[in-house]
Amino acid sequence: MEEFDVLVLGGGLAGVSAALRVAELGGSVCLIEKGDLGKAGFQRRNALFLENSTTPSMCWEEYGNVLNLETDRYTQSVKEKLNVAGVSVIEGDGRLASSREISVQKNESEHLLLKGRSVILAYGSDSRFSATLPREDGVVISLDEIAQLPALPEKVLVVGGGLFASEAALGLRNRGCKVFLCHEEKELFPQMDEDFNAAVESQFKEKKIKILPGKKLISIYKNGEELEITLETGIKFSVHQIIIAGDRLGLEVNNVAEELGVRLGDHKKILVDDTMLTSLPGAYAVGSIAGELTSNTLSQEEGKVAAENAMGKKRQLNREWVPQIARLLPSVAYVGCSMKTAPQQGFHPVEGVCEKNLNSPENSSSLQSRGRYKVVADKRSRLVVGVQIISDQAADWIPMLLLLIKKGITVGNLANCTRSEGAEINALCEAARNCSQALKSP
Repeated sequence: MEEFDVLVLGGGLAGVSAALRVAELGGSVCLIEKGDLGKAGFQRRNALFLENSTTPSMCWEEYGNVLNLETDRYTQSVKEKLNVAGVSVIEGDGRLASSREISVQKNESEHLLLKGRSVILAYGSDSRFSATLPREDGVVISLDEIAQLPALPEKVLVVGGGLFASEAALGLRNRGCKVFLCHEEKELFPQMDEDFNAAVESQFKEKKIKILPGKKLISIYKNGEELEITLETGIKFSVHQIIIAGDRLGLEVNNVAEELGVRLGDHKKILVDDTMLTSLPGAYAVGSIAGELTSNTLSQEEGKVAAENAMGKKRQLNREWVPQIARLLPSVAYVGCSMKTAPQQGFHPVEGVCEKNLNSPENSSSLQSRGRYKVVADKRSRLVVGVQIISDQAADWIPMLLLLIKKGITVGNLANCTRSEGAEINALCEAARNCSQALKSP
């Protein structure tokens, strides 16, 4: 029996992040994956976002060929990273055998039993289809299946909110589809404040994406090649395909874990605490296995937190302090507290907002050329506790702003920081100055 400090079951983004972090900490680690490393997650994340490698006029079949090439490059790069880090990789179908053991079926005749001081489960999940909206091949499908479509639909309904549904809606629209986006929540991004949600919806309306917030699907009627959709309040329209970008369903293998003492929640999701520990001592779970699709940044952070705790450190995951980035036009990013969530953390929030035109004056009427910036601060300590950005450069700025927040930057320091030329830093400083003015208000 081979023994390691940590066993990682699943080679997606969260599992790879966990394995690499264990190796960084000097531990021996083995990663078990039955398929191509990171393939499913990469294709789900990038099926509609290969602008640098494709052209708008490229047909879907050609686009798919490029996606497969990029996927191969990605999986090869993951292999190389793991190899350089000294991570042992075993290809096979793994199953949790105990809190410290994983059984691996490599082929019909070869079987391994691996042992570790801790186990990290990262083998993913399936899309969950409701009883009123069951999966139907080619008609009602999941976000995971977009990359395998032989052709894109002329008209499509995306069901779900948040980052993944929003990106899918925009990606499909950019590929020429007429898109409806329906979500039951009032706001597309519940983690952001109302004014920023309104700005994102305006961006989508400009792209001619029909937003249907706070609406439940009542009925579907198949009429030839089209689906007649009826939402509550009597809204009706027709599409050719429905893509589910919402809840997740735990895999059947979770039942095996449950028999060993891993507690499951609704829809077979594995329950974890803030250290990513399951109810089974020594067994951690990361990624969508815990019940929802996680962004790149959150998947990586969960993997790191689980790895550090598996190696004897003590660290908790605070989801609000993980930058979230949606690849919209322009990009949307946020980190820390919003005006809605800050009171839950014990803060007395005050905000400052700035909106700037980023392009030339002739394009200033376009929302796509407009940036929006919000700084949220605590009125008592005057510390910055959250930032929201809509900008083409949002992905570059959010990690730096998180670092400043963690260092304890005050609103005054951010407002008066040395500014170089550029709309981004000036706009952030102006938002901070507006926040400073709000702090002075009674």
